[in-house]
Amino acid sequence: MRRAAVLAALALTFAAPMLFAQFKPPSLKIGIVHSELLYEQYPEFKKMESQLQKEAAGWESERESWVKDMEKRQTSVVERETQLKAGETTFTDKKKKQLTSEIDSLRADLSERYQRQMQFEQERAQKRKGELLGGVLQIVNKAIDEVGEREGYDIIIDAASGTVVYARNPDDLNDKVLRQLKEKK
Repeated sequence: MRRAAVLAALALTFAAPMLFAQFKPPSLKIGIVHSELLYEQYPEFKKMESQLQKEAAGWESERESWVKDMEKRQTSVVERETQLKAGETTFTDKKKKQLTSEIDSLRADLSERYQRQMQFEQERAQKRKGELLGGVLQIVNKAIDEVGEREGYDIIIDAASGTVVYARNPDDLNDKVLRQLKEKK
């Protein structure tokens, strides 16, 4: 009896790896892309940048008009400052206060206009870049998806950002996570 138990234990020892091998989970095939390299080497990104630069050059005439307006406003400030300085000994306190108030108001207006214009220009450039980039990124993402699907990758990660850019048949866990969160209350 004891001999049979020892033989069974030996058999199980050698057979167990083979039995459990069939239950082994499949290994994941993980790929990596470098978005920065794609950006540098894919010609469509260069075309997008060139297009953006052309459009920005077109915006330059608008900017020149704005700069001329700002220069006029700055000249108005300088004229009032000169007027105040020239009349410092002859103007009444009321007149001095009035000119000082005008100068302060003009400076504040100048500063506000400058800030608004800079913000407008940045937002316009970012928005347009996003529009142009969006089209190129759709092409790149589609190519990543096709390579991932064709070559059997489970996950593809962008090495530059650490984000997953492709996942084969991902499970949406939002409902389960929300349920878990509600249970923890």
